[in-house]
Amino acid sequence: MLQATFSVSESILFALRENITELVSAMRKEYAIKMFQETRLTLVQAADFCGLDLYDFTALLAGRNIPVINYSVEDLDRELKANGLI
Repeated sequence: MLQATFSVSESILFALRENITELVSAMRKEYAIKMFQETRLTLVQAADFCGLDLYDFTALLAGRNIPVINYSVEDLDRELKANGLI
């Protein structure tokens, strides 16, 4: 596993009213959500990246009204036809 290091001044942490652990956790969640929305990470990968289980990550997405399944009407229609469901 690779590690990354970055610096944050104490004044920034004080202004944010967070400790470094909370800040890193929040940043990982935000980045995981962004990468999931851009389809650069799968749902499972994004959940793993931010240290949440699948249930908690989908709940996080739901709380922000971010769809977990992103099918267009055409894609859904094609899949349903391919599986003999319509």
